[in-house]
Amino acid sequence: MKKKVKENYEQLAQRTGLRLDETGGALYGTHGEYSVLVYPANPSYPYILTAAVSAVRDAGPLTGDEIRQFKKDNAPVTGLGQNGYVVTMSLKGVKNQEVVRENLVSGLNALTAFLRLHGYRSCCQTCGRDIKIAPRYVSGSYALMCQECYAQLQQNKTLVQAQKQQKSENVVGGIVGALLGTLVGVACIILISRLGYVAAWSGIIMAVCTLKGYELLGGKLSKKGTVLSVILMMIMTYVGDRADWAIVVARELETDVITAFQIVPALLEQQIINESSYWGNLVLLYFFLLVGAVPMIFSIIKNQKKAGQTYSLGEEV
Repeated sequence: MKKKVKENYEQLAQRTGLRLDETGGALYGTHGEYSVLVYPANPSYPYILTAAVSAVRDAGPLTGDEIRQFKKDNAPVTGLGQNGYVVTMSLKGVKNQEVVRENLVSGLNALTAFLRLHGYRSCCQTCGRDIKIAPRYVSGSYALMCQECYAQLQQNKTLVQAQKQQKSENVVGGIVGALLGTLVGVACIILISRLGYVAAWSGIIMAVCTLKGYELLGGKLSKKGTVLSVILMMIMTYVGDRADWAIVVARELETDVITAFQIVPALLEQQIINESSYWGNLVLLYFFLLVGAVPMIFSIIKNQKKAGQTYSLGEEV
């Protein structure tokens, strides 16, 4: 977590009586008689919060009328829903941290009072039994589970990880996938340039499609796969930019694109093509390639680490 976000979350925890899990970036604990999880639906927007409670009632899931009335009675609430045994409440995103804290406190009070009034009792979100549960962190997401379901999940997860480790990386397939991804990037370079814009997004698209292409056809994205993908990106970005110039040359000299592609270096030497424009555009493309590739690579590494993490938070209640 970023330092400022962590400080604000610590204040949220203090105000609500919950605890902060710094690894996953969520608040957890007991509010009223219910185990509660509070987390951002999208980590990029840490102050648009969602609260989750695992609960069940004999009358069945929430009704549309109940949801509409709850939102009407609680201004900070933007959404209320139920998926299986999990009831979630979404809160408005605001910049003022004092308002964020006030909204969360009032929202949690309203949610737990609502659940109590409508006959909801705490349960395991997996099996639905009225049994002691605890918040768990499982491969990048949170759950309110009983010990039995958690143990079964850990066993299944261990089996899946063993199967992944046994699965070898298909380097040839990965290279093919990455190459197909670079072709999408090349097409974007040419298309966006034809529209008269600096092909900023094409560099980002090139990075994302290349890495994803390798991962899809290669089975997984290893360090070797990342290096190979980056090399392909660099080469094909140059090819795409040169092909873009070749289209311009072919139109001006009334020749075919292949011939125009071949004579681009000669036209640069003769200064028929402006060198500053040519190299400046290429540098911009490489810059935006980095803008797309670096966050993507770090995101993949981060997700791979999260996929191996499983732990319990707090005691069962």
